[in-house]
Amino acid sequence: MIQRKQSLFLLGAVVSLVALFFFPLARFIGDIDSLELYVYKLDSLVPDNVPAFPSILILILAFFVVLMLLIALVSIFMYKNRKMQMFLVKSGIVINLALIASFFFYYVNELEMAAGALASYEVGTYLLLIPFAFFILALRGIVSDEKLIRSADRLR
Repeated sequence: MIQRKQSLFLLGAVVSLVALFFFPLARFIGDIDSLELYVYKLDSLVPDNVPAFPSILILILAFFVVLMLLIALVSIFMYKNRKMQMFLVKSGIVINLALIASFFFYYVNELEMAAGALASYEVGTYLLLIPFAFFILALRGIVSDEKLIRSADRLR
């Protein structure tokens, strides 16, 4: 039954995770440098200026977004194995929380120091929070399906 409501929630998570690649997460306009952070790159808005931030750290950010995207896609098609689907969705929640925490507590702080300015949060920041809500709603749907199946098994 791929048309369950949790499949729609997981599809919403996939759409918002894909949209993360098209919108900036934050801008840092400062005295030292002006930076724009995407999930997969860090751009300097000053011509001929290369940001002094390791690019491997940006790739780690992109890796976790792609990992969450794959988890959401795979868990859509795991509707016959609810326990595995529940495990995958819980893993997606944990990865999303880790990603949000690392973004706000590490990336923003480091880039604020590198640019010499406070962060101006963009659309991508809010798109980073949306999959968390979709994963929670999908988990609630899976748990309710599991309860329904168990109650039907008790009646037999």
